[in-house]
Amino acid sequence: MTMPGQATVVQRHVDEALAAGARALLGGSASVSGAYVTPVVLADVPEDSPAMREETLGPTVAINAVADTDEAIERANASPYALGASVFSGDRRAGAAIAARLRAGAVSVNSVLGFAAVPALPFGGSGDSGFGRVHGADGLRAFTAPQSVTVQRFAPPVNLTSFTAAAAARARAVSFARWLHQRR
Repeated sequence: MTMPGQATVVQRHVDEALAAGARALLGGSASVSGAYVTPVVLADVPEDSPAMREETLGPTVAINAVADTDEAIERANASPYALGASVFSGDRRAGAAIAARLRAGAVSVNSVLGFAAVPALPFGGSGDSGFGRVHGADGLRAFTAPQSVTVQRFAPPVNLTSFTAAAAARARAVSFARWLHQRR
């Protein structure tokens, strides 16, 4: 693990899921050893388990059966976290349609982290996952602070931003603006 303390989070998520009735298909509690974590695959993880409701940010995956695609999307979108997702489908168009319904910062169809292989794609989470974007034009914009600046280059014939403008001059300016922008 690259972040201090993250292995403890992974350990807690795995242990609590197993204690709540999940099954370990690969790895388990012993997968966490100091700062190192080997892959863990859990099945039948209760939906209210921290492994399902919090960001684990470790080499873990939870597999739960659903009745249909709509239920899968509903469960995925119920999480406040939405960094990335993957959709696997025998039909690429159907997979893309499912991906479009997911509330996630990035979605790969028929791959894991496929979006990471395209440097021009912006990457970042939705909801409580992350902030801003990296990569691509959106990523560059995330490191900027837009500022509009205007410099008056000449004195206008009627200064409409001052209370000193004569009423007749204001009326002429309004009349001219209406004429200029009328529908023709």
